[in-house]
Amino acid sequence: MFAELAITPLQALVFGILTLPVTVWVIYTDVTEMKIKNLAVLAMLAVFAVAGLFLMPLAEYGWRWTHFGIVLVVGYLLSATLGFGAGDMKYMAAVAPFVPVGDAMPLAMLFVAFSILLLVLFFGARRSNALRAGAPDWIWLNDQAHGKAHKLKTPFGVALAPTVSTYFFLGAIA
Repeated sequence: MFAELAITPLQALVFGILTLPVTVWVIYTDVTEMKIKNLAVLAMLAVFAVAGLFLMPLAEYGWRWTHFGIVLVVGYLLSATLGFGAGDMKYMAAVAPFVPVGDAMPLAMLFVAFSILLLVLFFGARRSNALRAGAPDWIWLNDQAHGKAHKLKTPFGVALAPTVSTYFFLGAIA
């Protein structure tokens, strides 16, 4: 499945290199603040806006922007109705133009794998007294400051960001 990705190796390599600092930033801010900054979302869009012009035919480049609009609208509906994080949805929308439609399923499979790993690691980390002592201001660890309802929240940007980087890595070596 991952050997037959629709993204070209050149696109994956260039997009992967240019977006890696943003994905690291997304992980850091989501772990420490449970927020994906709007500036990170705009940075992802800027990478696609500039690099995409040089890496794909103009017609394909234009159609890829529709991916952004569709995922943004669906994301806001999910955020408003089912409680998905708005930052997560905006980040997913910003990533959408990078992904050809044919790669949606492999990308979704990667996201599921990283989400399961995230849940296992983070539920374990919440039980770590050493982590609580070492990072007392991390919001997702701080049950007392935010009430019991906050206790079950998980920073899914930590699953989204490596999903994107891994997708680009797999596309580059395919």
